[in-house]
Amino acid sequence: MKGYRGGNAATADYIAFHAGARPDAVAIVDRGRAITYAQVHRDLGRFVGAVAELGLERGRSVAVHWGELYPHWLLLLACEELGIATATFVFLDGDTRLMESVDLVLSEVRPPGVAPERHRAVTPQWLAGVFARVEVGMPAVPAKRADDPLRIVGTSGTTGEAKHLLLTRSMYEAWTMRRIWSLGLTDKSRTLVTMPFKAAGSYTLSTAMICAGGTVLYAGDKVGTPEALMGPAQGLTHLRLTPLDLKVTLDTLPPDFPKPAGLVICTVGAAVSAALRERTLMRLASELIVSYGCNEVLFAAETRATGSEGVSTVYPWVEIQVVDERDAPLPPGTAGTIRIRDEAMATGYLGDPETTARKFRNGWFYPGDIGILHGARRIQIVGREDELLNIGGIKMPPSMLEALVLQHATAGDVGVCSARNAESIEEVYVAVANPGHTDAELLRRVTDAFRNHVIGHFYVVKVARVPRNANGKIQRDLLRQAVVPAAGRKG
Repeated sequence: MKGYRGGNAATADYIAFHAGARPDAVAIVDRGRAITYAQVHRDLGRFVGAVAELGLERGRSVAVHWGELYPHWLLLLACEELGIATATFVFLDGDTRLMESVDLVLSEVRPPGVAPERHRAVTPQWLAGVFARVEVGMPAVPAKRADDPLRIVGTSGTTGEAKHLLLTRSMYEAWTMRRIWSLGLTDKSRTLVTMPFKAAGSYTLSTAMICAGGTVLYAGDKVGTPEALMGPAQGLTHLRLTPLDLKVTLDTLPPDFPKPAGLVICTVGAAVSAALRERTLMRLASELIVSYGCNEVLFAAETRATGSEGVSTVYPWVEIQVVDERDAPLPPGTAGTIRIRDEAMATGYLGDPETTARKFRNGWFYPGDIGILHGARRIQIVGREDELLNIGGIKMPPSMLEALVLQHATAGDVGVCSARNAESIEEVYVAVANPGHTDAELLRRVTDAFRNHVIGHFYVVKVARVPRNANGKIQRDLLRQAVVPAAGRKG
């Protein structure tokens, strides 16, 4: 697997293979409707013809609105066949930079700020017309090249600042094959779509499942509920969730919920506490995989259920170093800046040369994380460079304090940030969503959680929700903007 760059195959080639070998096998279950590989193959031919009629040349780009799973996916796959890069968007994003950068926007309603000539209405009537086309097989498409633009991925990290990456065909195929390898996907595997395809990991897992000949299920807004887990999605083998979604799912399970057999849960975006790991393995999963990565390098390392707490194993295709401020590698056991190198990683941000020069240097990507190497292929993630709390000269990751609060208090979610007071002293703010306690009891429990740590004065603020990005990472800037004024500097 190391050094694998992918080839010139497309997802449609795998669909055609499974349609020929196992035509009646179910590829997709969209809100209870089972769709076979043979049907997907036929419909994809229709959509390739319809998208070709839009007049976009190879190398162009489109943004496709996330709506119904099946037609959305067919539009993405048709563009992939034609060498057109795609991006998935939802209207709540407000991602004006994406809307301005693509050549065409496909959605039922034209987004604000998009000129009429750059929009094509994908209405239910238009879709019905495409599905009703006479089957003529797969139209002729351009020869596939490794450098074909395939996918535009949005990434904001924890700052909320939208950036975009362009993935080529070879990069995306490498990501897909690596997902199949790491999870051991087969034609018996089944997964549930838990996030829109704008999340790179969600689309990659779904693509990997289809390429392996498995089944992808979608339950709409019922994701994470017992009905979704045991109803139309019965027999799930793999489930991808953020740690917060995993916690919410466990919190809503009835006491008599039967634990699924052989379910593997993959989490992304943040660390998983020991308590959450224990609950997951007791109530829901046979194996829990905590992934470390980012949209720039999607799969870098993982921790399995039997692994050491907080230490991940680096994948064989990735090289990770921990370096000092002069980019000199540090010895094992020493905390420093993480940098990653992978032959299939992104190489820069679209239209942002300044950030590209800062984050991509000399063949390495610098994700902004602090870590410690523990021997060969063992990495511990300490925290984010731009998130470490500096309390009286003592630096600590906010995730550590968040885990402490969740151990001592009942809450839907917790986020910790810091801000300097009038004397330039950094103070801690604890945001708690949906606490199960009175104000006085919550303050007592948080105080008890911090009793063995010197953090000075802190503020506890109740919030409706802790702001997180699509991968579940807390957006600290947005959190700080919300809680500092709400606290009113009152302890």
